[in-house]
Amino acid sequence: MRPGPYINAESAGGGLPGWSTNLPSLARTNATDYKSAWYPYISEFAKQTTPFQYPDGPVIAVQSENEYYTSAKAHIPGLNEHMQDLIDTFRANGLTKIPTIHNDRNAGGQYAYAGLGEVDLYGWDGYPLGFDCDNPSQWAELSTQFDTSHQGINPAEPLAMFEWQGGAFSYWSGPGYSECYKLINEQFANVFYKNNYASGVALQNLYMTYGGTNWGNMHTHTIYSSYDYGAAIREDRTLTPKLDELKLQASFLHASPDYLLVGRIGNGTVGQGTAYSTSADIYTTHLNSPSTNANFYIVRQVTNTKTTDTNFTLRVNTTSGGEITIPKSGVLTLAGRESKIIVSNYPFGSSRLQYSTAEIMTWATFDGINTLVAYALAGQTVEIVAENPSASLVTTVGSRSIKATTSGKTVTISGSPLGITTVAFGNTHIIIADKKTASAFWAPRLAVKGTGHDHYDLGPSVASVLVKGPYLLRSATAHGSTLQLTGDLNATTTIDVFGSNAFTSVTWNGKSVKVVRSDIGSLRGTVTLPGDLLSVKLPVLQDLEWKCADSLPELSSEYDDSTWVLANKTSTLRPQQPTAGKIVLYSSEYGFHAGQWVWRGHFAGNATGVQLSIQGGFSFGYSVFINSHFLGSGQGSSHSQDGVDILSPAFNFTDGQLVEGDNDNINDEFKTPRGIRGYTLLSSDGSDFTGWRLAGNIGGENAPDAVRGPYNEGGWWFERTGAHLPGYDDSKWDSCSPYEGISAAGVTVYRTTFNLDLPKDADVPLAFDLELDSVNPHRVLIYVNGWQFGRFLSSLGPQTSFPVPEGILNHHGNNEVLISLWALETQGAKLATLELNARAVLSSSKTATVDVVVAPGWQELRGNVTTN
Repeated sequence: MRPGPYINAESAGGGLPGWSTNLPSLARTNATDYKSAWYPYISEFAKQTTPFQYPDGPVIAVQSENEYYTSAKAHIPGLNEHMQDLIDTFRANGLTKIPTIHNDRNAGGQYAYAGLGEVDLYGWDGYPLGFDCDNPSQWAELSTQFDTSHQGINPAEPLAMFEWQGGAFSYWSGPGYSECYKLINEQFANVFYKNNYASGVALQNLYMTYGGTNWGNMHTHTIYSSYDYGAAIREDRTLTPKLDELKLQASFLHASPDYLLVGRIGNGTVGQGTAYSTSADIYTTHLNSPSTNANFYIVRQVTNTKTTDTNFTLRVNTTSGGEITIPKSGVLTLAGRESKIIVSNYPFGSSRLQYSTAEIMTWATFDGINTLVAYALAGQTVEIVAENPSASLVTTVGSRSIKATTSGKTVTISGSPLGITTVAFGNTHIIIADKKTASAFWAPRLAVKGTGHDHYDLGPSVASVLVKGPYLLRSATAHGSTLQLTGDLNATTTIDVFGSNAFTSVTWNGKSVKVVRSDIGSLRGTVTLPGDLLSVKLPVLQDLEWKCADSLPELSSEYDDSTWVLANKTSTLRPQQPTAGKIVLYSSEYGFHAGQWVWRGHFAGNATGVQLSIQGGFSFGYSVFINSHFLGSGQGSSHSQDGVDILSPAFNFTDGQLVEGDNDNINDEFKTPRGIRGYTLLSSDGSDFTGWRLAGNIGGENAPDAVRGPYNEGGWWFERTGAHLPGYDDSKWDSCSPYEGISAAGVTVYRTTFNLDLPKDADVPLAFDLELDSVNPHRVLIYVNGWQFGRFLSSLGPQTSFPVPEGILNHHGNNEVLISLWALETQGAKLATLELNARAVLSSSKTATVDVVVAPGWQELRGNVTTN
């Protein structure tokens, strides 16, 4: 668990609440006011988490702070004391059974040593390829220093990598998450994670395996609505080949407890360290388990710049033959960006491999038969030598690309895997597959009754089965002679079940599957994608009835802003001081921390123009008006972790724009903590603004929506009046369409409703799709049943598709959608594309109906509130 209070850089304010930006002291120190701010939250978190500590629940550790320096390192007093305060608060409120951990930014030893703030289990983070999604083919080299760092810092503790790269973030106007996936793809996982295993890592936590969506205004200003992260499970929850790679690795580690006991014997390449291969292109690390003498050889290319195959042989140790060179016939092959874990003296049940040039996925014992799954890339050759102590008869079935021969009390299996081949002898059963086929295997443990937490606490000794075929396997349960499987399908699929002969029948999601015993020894049957999923119907949004309203009534000369918050502060405790003007115009100073805000400045006199300095975060936007006359708009920019977040426009007034007496201007979009950094009214007589007022989210820091939270809304008129909420009465709005748009700069909002009636027992992730437009720049918010689930910037992008999960969207009933269209230029804007599309159509064992999140509607949140 990572409760913070600071959690990470990609969340708004690092996870610290907006109101804490007004505290005078330095955050993340032991300052009294900062501790008073976080203490109630951390105390309550600890109390509520206490019942779920392992072994009573799934919480195995609690993290203190995040990538946090000591005072000695940062030269800032109070850091160690703050870390100790957090640890003491965890412990005092019940978290006493699990270790405290710290994820150092790198292997720097922060809080690893005795003293204030020392944690129970130290580890560090790593993002070896950084976040350069613009250049996804460029890889940095692998480090060989992790074990050295571990031995130098905390050798008596497991090597822990608490936040290791599982993807990368994209940024406004950046390349998008498809390119980030190419950078941190299945090849990355194959090479870089196995390098961690070569270092002896015992705990590896990936960031992210699933990223999801930055709904509302929860993200920092560098990134956008999607937090897909190029992760193994995409934002819409669809599975990727990277998840297949993780599954293969995790299955192997789960089935190989010897790995947790290994020590390093040697590592290197020709001319450096210990060379286990005669190829100068191969780097090898040799790990050995003293318990069983099992050996693990992690082999990789010496350099990541080599993207072609390398053929080689490898020196390994075996119990029966001592040191030998493998394979005895032919060569091992590594693809350009590939790593392998080659084993020797590998035990599985009562059987043993002398060595295998194929990688091991997993193994299990069924009715006394030790069954192992091995694999290699299609086109590569393998050689596996297994012990056959009773010289039993060998049977080979399946693909003929693999052969088996006997010699005394060993069996040699060789060839190029294609599909599945099974080799059986004595109490040993070896399944050899090409890697793509092996990726279709699942190795679920059978449900354990009576433990209360069988879904997460299943050791390698727990009975299991092997199931090949389905898109996703969720669970396997034994019910007498019936094996009950649950999972998801993306197509009609043949499944093969390897398990105990006690199973004679199979069900899939509660329905019987006709199975027969196949030639490879599996129970084989077909699970069918229901026909009603082949033609899922979704509404055509352009054909719906849309209602619209102007969301800038503040431009009217008759508009009354007297109930708005009066901006009257003349100083701020923040280190970022105003650049000009008498009044501090930072939104957070007045309790507004997220979304868009509308400022109205009043003046009288002979003004000729205005100079503004507006700070809103990277890629923010603003529009400026004087007495309903449009003066101009602007947008920031970003590139990776840098960009433009302050714009300083100057506007000259014309006689036709000014009126006698009071004049007003500006509305803008900012992200917390943001605002107008400075202002100067240009005039010949020294005239100045006589007052400023501000509209933000209803309630400010005391927003009434406790379900969606204070970051869900901003200060546009439609948000203040609650037009985005379910139950809002738009009967008096005009009929108009976002596809027709508006012909001038400004903000118009559009509402529509539609029903969904998607098939039961289906999982259909949906997304709203738009189209970039740099000619008529505009910005869009997407609200679905009151939830903000999309922020679209037409001229910056890159995001054009906005997944909205079931539970926010009602897949079995009515939905209310609001789209805000903010046109930034005089020609106005319209939506070239706005569609609701399915990202996938799956037959699923998930709960047949995902209940819509219970959240208040317009009546509860605005029915008794006067808004303006």
